[in-house]
Amino acid sequence: MAAQSDKDILATARERFRLAEEAETLIRRDALEDLRFCSGDQWSAADRNSRGTGVNARPCLTFNKLIGPLDQTANEARLNQSSIQVHPVDNSGDFDTAKVIEGMIRHIETVSKADEVYETAIEQSTAGGFGYFTVTTRFCGPKSFDQELRIERVLDPFSIYIDPYARDAVKSDMRYAFETELIPLDEYKQEYGETEVAQLNFFESMTNPAPRWIDKSGVLLAKYWTLETETRTLIQIEWEDGTRTSHLKEDLPDRMPKGTKVATHADGKPIERDTEVRKVRWHKINGVEILDRGEWLGQWIPILPVLGKEMWIAGERKVFSLVRFAKDPQRFYNFCRSSEAETILLGTKAPWVGVKGIFKDKRWETANTVPYAYLEYEPLDIAGNPAQPPQRNVFEPPIQAVSLAAAQASDDIKATTGIFDPSLGAQGNETSGVAIRQRQSQTGLSNAHFIDNLNRAIRQCGVILCDLIPKIYDMPREVRILGEDRKQQIIKVNQQWDQAKNNSRCYDLTNGQYDVTITVGPSYTTQRQETWDTLTQFAQAYPQLLQIAGDIVFDTGDFPGADKIADRFRKTLPPGLADQPANNQQQMQMLAAQYQQSQQAIEQLSQALNNANEVIRSKKLDNDSNERIEQAKIESSDRQAALKAQVDLITTEAKLKSSEDITLLKTQVAALQAEIARMYSGAASAGDQLGVPANAAAGMQAAVPPGPGEDAGAGSPPIG
Repeated sequence: MAAQSDKDILATARERFRLAEEAETLIRRDALEDLRFCSGDQWSAADRNSRGTGVNARPCLTFNKLIGPLDQTANEARLNQSSIQVHPVDNSGDFDTAKVIEGMIRHIETVSKADEVYETAIEQSTAGGFGYFTVTTRFCGPKSFDQELRIERVLDPFSIYIDPYARDAVKSDMRYAFETELIPLDEYKQEYGETEVAQLNFFESMTNPAPRWIDKSGVLLAKYWTLETETRTLIQIEWEDGTRTSHLKEDLPDRMPKGTKVATHADGKPIERDTEVRKVRWHKINGVEILDRGEWLGQWIPILPVLGKEMWIAGERKVFSLVRFAKDPQRFYNFCRSSEAETILLGTKAPWVGVKGIFKDKRWETANTVPYAYLEYEPLDIAGNPAQPPQRNVFEPPIQAVSLAAAQASDDIKATTGIFDPSLGAQGNETSGVAIRQRQSQTGLSNAHFIDNLNRAIRQCGVILCDLIPKIYDMPREVRILGEDRKQQIIKVNQQWDQAKNNSRCYDLTNGQYDVTITVGPSYTTQRQETWDTLTQFAQAYPQLLQIAGDIVFDTGDFPGADKIADRFRKTLPPGLADQPANNQQQMQMLAAQYQQSQQAIEQLSQALNNANEVIRSKKLDNDSNERIEQAKIESSDRQAALKAQVDLITTEAKLKSSEDITLLKTQVAALQAEIARMYSGAASAGDQLGVPANAAAGMQAAVPPGPGEDAGAGSPPIG
């Protein structure tokens, strides 16, 4: 594809902007009206003027009942946050690396204050019909060349224009988009004084080449995004070990590595096909000039729309907010409440009626508004005849009918927004927890499409981040990741490093492909609180829980000192329930020390037995004694052989790392100690019968290591 000239790029940009602006004219007009209506501007200018001005103006009241449904939907999204999860999709991907990428995305969301970003977007979509947020890059610091990713909110959704022909739910197939900003004239001249627009003074000129972009109020600057596709040849390579990978033909080196070849079909033709390569570029323009340009490393334009209810009618796109169809009931409700107030007000201002000529006192002019202590009237009318006292024209206003109309309007607002009284905190007829949850679930389902559209945008944001991370974090560097519990950890990527001794890893972000899914549910803090409530209730019903799982219970506590209590509970757990050390190296060192102690004990016992045998052979005993000596030798030899076999078994199993193997090893060592104790006991008995010296028996006793739980004294420490 031939490169376009700047003139062609600008001409295309102006035409595309015109198309996007015209396609969304009605959508933006309705959205602006919705936003103003939600902010409290709910009376039209004609209705307000018809009610007069000044002291004689009729009531024009506003009771904004739309704030509750808007907050209800936005708070539902706040409580049920989306969590981006990353999964490998090919053999080159690694599960641990996927978890690292997932932790990096959590860190990006945290430092970007993504919760504020998502909340702003859904508030805009529920109130106006659409909202946006973007993905950007920035340098890690003023003296760093490393870049990092950020998620940013768009405060003014009307500043974004996207491809009107995009059909995807999150508009990921958009071919172009504009991020616009209106710069006042003085600021533009100060920042871009050397540009053609500032020097030729198009603001006052009759030959303005881009009136929509340049006028007396300022200059419209836009970051113009474009997506271009190029057709390339994809070819399959077969490596020496038989595995196959796909590469762009033009990216292959002139000389392939030894043992590597192009994979072929049965007929000998290479396995290849055409594929599309996506290129995203941006230009900063003012309508007649390109002020800056660059190439985006990702495959998608990093603008994420969060839409309301979207419909296509006869080829025309419609986007509806949550309040679009609730405005008329809200207007009628305001009218009824204003009429109710006006009716009540007129009831207190009922006029006085009397014959002409008796109201000469000036106080009668304000008698229906001011509570005077007394009023005087003329006893004669204008004809000179005696006059009756004035009487008040009592009027019973139809307040009940107006109130019923207002109540009906209120019900219409609930029906059009799908938010009813129980969801807003009113007491309902439900008494059981199940019934209350079902009613809340029904209310949530009525507006779930707003939250679902936000989740779709968040998922696409995860796809964009997953695509950008290998390209932005492409060199060996340290990165911060966050776990599901929001605990931070700094690791090294794209290089070999030792997480722990003898545990070397390489998290290669540039290798493999990964997919993204999202899960929606309460935040981690909310889950901890719910878990704590559940465990404490269960502990009240079953107190033994604290004896076997007290550390787990207090690990979920959020109050100060909960972690210390959990550590103390952990120390009091029985050996079978206590968690084993997480460091495998420490486990192996501990097992090696135990094995060495057992080996020394066996050697000492063997030496003691040999000494006893020497003493026995040096004595001249009768035949019965000789037979007992020979029997003792045989038994000692057999037992030593059995002990050696057990030691070999222990040596092999000591190399295992799981907690089950460690427990089995402890059992075997305990059995070994018992066998040694029995040998000592038998040898001591034989020594007594054969006259073995006491010092030999004492040496054998010293050779026996203490059993589990026994006092080691000055000898070897307890095994296990």
